[in-house]
Amino acid sequence: MKILHIALLSTLLAAAGCASATTKVLAPTAGAVKSATMTIDHGADTVAIDPEYSSYFRDKLAAGLYSAGGFTDGAGVTLRYRFTQLDQGSRAARYMLGPIAGKGSMTIEILYLDADGNELARTETGGEISGGFFGGSFKSALDKAAKETVAYAKANFLP
Repeated sequence: MKILHIALLSTLLAAAGCASATTKVLAPTAGAVKSATMTIDHGADTVAIDPEYSSYFRDKLAAGLYSAGGFTDGAGVTLRYRFTQLDQGSRAARYMLGPIAGKGSMTIEILYLDADGNELARTETGGEISGGFFGGSFKSALDKAAKETVAYAKANFLP
């Protein structure tokens, strides 16, 4: 039974992929602006990105920001994001060689703006995928980046 649990856990970890994300604060939160409402705005990307990934990231942001105990959709604070770096890596290399090859990465710049368009804060969230079942999905990195972004927004702007 113990071996079955270990095998199951190993399979789940492999299927989830080895993804990570970090947030770097480029301009800390200015003042004590708090709002119960937040709007998500996709700014002008500086790199080409598959529309599927772009909408997937936006959906993950919305799910996290507008969940119970979070923001409501409205014009209090605007979260404007744009992809500034993207390298999907090689899923085939990740599948064949695991976390030692084929790593994919991305960087997303996030601006937080008040109702007048003034910048409140600026962050940069980076995500990576370096393995996983059948090479891992790049969406795992997007999931982690969205989670980091939601955590920063809630910690700094919710009343």
